[in-house]
Amino acid sequence: MMTENRDYDALVQDINIGDITSSEHNADILRQLRDDDPDWNNRLYILGSEIDGDIDEFIVRAGDDLGWLGYFIGRSEVLKALHIHVVLPEEGELMDALMWGITHNQSITKLSIQTDLGDQGFEKLGYFLQNNNALTCLRFANCHVGREDAHNVAMALEQCRNSSIRSFELENNNVSAEALSEITVALRTQSQLEELRLKYNNIGRDGCVEIGNTLCGWQSSNLKCLSLLSNSIDDLGLQALVEGISNCSNLEKLYLSDNRSITAAGLRFMSPLLQSESCSLTTLVLFRINFGDEGAIALADGLRGNKSLRELSFAPTSAGITEVGWAAFSKLLCDTSSINNTYLSNHSIEEVGLFYNMSGTPPYIRQYLEWNRDQRIDAAICKILMTHDHFDMKPFFRWKLKILPVMVAWFKRTKEAGLAKFEQSLESRKLSSMYDFVRSMPMLVLGGHQGQEKTRRRSRKRRLDGETK
Repeated sequence: MMTENRDYDALVQDINIGDITSSEHNADILRQLRDDDPDWNNRLYILGSEIDGDIDEFIVRAGDDLGWLGYFIGRSEVLKALHIHVVLPEEGELMDALMWGITHNQSITKLSIQTDLGDQGFEKLGYFLQNNNALTCLRFANCHVGREDAHNVAMALEQCRNSSIRSFELENNNVSAEALSEITVALRTQSQLEELRLKYNNIGRDGCVEIGNTLCGWQSSNLKCLSLLSNSIDDLGLQALVEGISNCSNLEKLYLSDNRSITAAGLRFMSPLLQSESCSLTTLVLFRINFGDEGAIALADGLRGNKSLRELSFAPTSAGITEVGWAAFSKLLCDTSSINNTYLSNHSIEEVGLFYNMSGTPPYIRQYLEWNRDQRIDAAICKILMTHDHFDMKPFFRWKLKILPVMVAWFKRTKEAGLAKFEQSLESRKLSSMYDFVRSMPMLVLGGHQGQEKTRRRSRKRRLDGETK
């Protein structure tokens, strides 16, 4: 079938859609593509069997000419999402014909491939990437990418001359580190990526090194989401990743679930990243990793001073945390050793544990998190009032009289915060604090008075010395 030599433009005026499709349903899809139907949902699934029976499912059967399907896809100006999930193992020419037409499309923004395109198909994918400036998402899934296929993917990526791609996904392909190496090298020219999703592969420690090197090589990284679920990552693999992630100052979401070889030692490697002033990470997901109490302590220590993280997600039952681990999170969220340490605790994390079911998180932790989430109140004030019945003013005496207006303003702001739960005890604490301060005032005032008197005497002496001269 020499579909590339067909003059589709000359033949299209006389073609009968029913003659090149296996069903009226498929014929309707071709008509919508041909006419750029404005009422169409602009999405097309090319399948080997029906999924939902929706109007956007083109089911390939005997009688369907994929050359014409590719042609109408190529000329469409409204098609936005194309999903190729059909397997044609013994009819490579059909896939070639389809891909040849697709290379001419310039409207597709998302391309999802769940089949082996073959050498010629991947070559044509390279042409598509070279010509299409609208594509924002490129996805390969369930393809079992070997080294040869990885080479083809890398070659296709290298043909991409535009910077429109924002998301690259390689999902459930059982990619070895050796195969991944070629792809990551090609990705070094794609620093504009905002999402890199490589979940359910088998990259291991060596693959982490390759990814880390790619991330390190991006001079200006835009990466916001990195998903590495179920990739046989261990502690040293995580260390290699962190070195690269540290170069991604815009990274907001990191998914590491199902990497069950990660322990507390690996989580400690994350501390420099979490404590960096440039850290913008808001979500860290660690489901199905048994990091235990030591891992909880490592995470809590690493998050001291961090102001970006909002969600720390894991399943408490499978994480192996006891009261010891929860105590570390409690100290992170509300260090009760002093008022100052309570004030300096973490007031930004909103979820610790299961984000959709916090029942596995101890009640006192949930209370701290609830205050952190509530934008109407000051979480630090709530924690101070909850954990400190008496305010020790002695540490503030070194500020002398300067502390008095600060103290009055703090109690005023606390009252205005509308914390009804603490309203009754607030006034008594205010009076108690002022009493402690005033009780020590005589010494402060006496010291201030004596200092002022000495200053006046020295000034008077200088005047007398001047008059004598």
